Amino acid sequence: MNEEKKRILEMVQDGKLSAQEAIILLEALEGEPTKGSSTSKPKEAEKESQPQPTTSLQKGTQEEQTSQDDQQTDEKKEKEKTDSAENIYSQLESAGERLFDFVQTTFNKMKDFDFQFNQTVEIPHAFQQAGEQVERIDIDVANGPVRIKTWDQSEIRIECQAKVYRTEDREEARTYFLDHSLFKYENGLLVFGTQSKLMKVEAVIYIPEKMYKKISVRVFNGGVRGTNLQAESFVIKTTNGKADLTNIQGEKLDLDTVNGQVALVDSQIEKVEAETVNGTIKAEGVYKDLSLQSLNGNIDCIVTKQAPNIIETKSVTGNIHVTLPDGIAIDGDVQSNVGNYKLQLNNIDIMHEKNEIIQKQVKFKRTGTDNEKAHLFANTKTGSVYIQEEEGQ
Repeated sequence: MNEEKKRILEMVQDGKLSAQEAIILLEALEGEPTKGSSTSKPKEAEKESQPQPTTSLQKGTQEEQTSQDDQQTDEKKEKEKTDSAENIYSQLESAGERLFDFVQTTFNKMKDFDFQFNQTVEIPHAFQQAGEQVERIDIDVANGPVRIKTWDQSEIRIECQAKVYRTEDREEARTYFLDHSLFKYENGLLVFGTQSKLMKVEAVIYIPEKMYKKISVRVFNGGVRGTNLQAESFVIKTTNGKADLTNIQGEKLDLDTVNGQVALVDSQIEKVEAETVNGTIKAEGVYKDLSLQSLNGNIDCIVTKQAPNIIETKSVTGNIHVTLPDGIAIDGDVQSNVGNYKLQLNNIDIMHEKNEIIQKQVKFKRTGTDNEKAHLFANTKTGSVYIQEEEGQ
C-alpha cells in the first residue's frame, strides 16, 4: 500500500493527478485490508512454534504446505488489487457524475432565463463603424449568442436583435438597450458590449476581411461562432455555450468554455489552447503547438499536412482520438488509469510499457522522413486513447 501511496503522490507532484483525484485514490486505498501485516506475523509465529523437521517426509510435507500458502496469498493479493481498482474506478465515476450533474443543472437554469419574465419586447438595432483603421476588436456580451464573420465591405457592422425583459413599451425597451450597450472606437480598438442580465442580445458582427492584431469575444450565456477570420491573437471565452470556429488563421488561439462543445475546423494556427469542463473537443487543421483539455468529454484531434511540434491532450472521463500526418517522426507518451490504448502506427519502437490494473502507459518513438518531430502526450483517467495516421497520404 505504501508503494501505491507513493506513486499517487508522485503523480500529483508531476501534475498527472489533481489534488481532488489524489484524495479519491488515497481514500480508496485506505479502505483496503493492510497487506503484509495480516499475513506475515501469523506466518512468523507459525514458524517459531514449529519444531525443526527431523525426516525428509516431514520436510516435503512442510514445503508443500508452504507452496500452497504462498499460492493462496498471491491469489488473495491479486483479488485485493482487482477489487481496489474497481473501487477506485467506481469512486472516480461517482465523483465525476455528481460534478457534471451540478454543472448541467446550473446551466439548464440559465437556459430557462428567457421564461422568467412574461413582459418582453424585441427590438432590432445596428451599430456601424469605418473599419479601415481598426486593428483590435473586443466583444463582451452577458446574455446572448455572438456570431462574427467577414464580408466584402470596408465598414464594421454589428446587427443586434435584442429582447428586453420587464417592459412592453418599445421606446422604453430601445432606450434601455442603448443605455446598457457600449459601442466605441478609439486608437485602433473597437469595443462592443452589453452587460445587463435583463436583456438577451443576439449579435451578428460583420468585419472587413484582413489581418487583425487581436480579436477577443467573451459571452457569459450563449455560444460563439466565428468564420473566415484572421488575427495574430484570438481570445474566445464562453461560460455556457458552444464555441464553433471555422477557417481561422493566426498565431495564437486561447479558447475556454465551461459548459459547451468546442469545434475548431479547417484552421491554421501556430499555438492553440482549448479547454472545456463539460463538452467534447474537436480540432482539425494545421497546428504547431496544440493543448486540448476536457474534464467530461471526448477529444478528437486531427492534424493535417505537416508535423506539429507538440500535441497535449487531457481528459478525465472521455476518450482521446489523435490522427497525425502519415510518416512523421513521433515521440509519444500515452497514459490511461483504467481505460486502454491502441496505436495504429507503422514502424514504431516501444521504449517503455506498463500494463497494470490502475495504470497503463506506453512510450514510443519513430523516425520520420524529415527532421521535424511531433511530441505527443495523451492522458485520460477512465477513457481510452487511440493514435493513428491519416489515410491515403
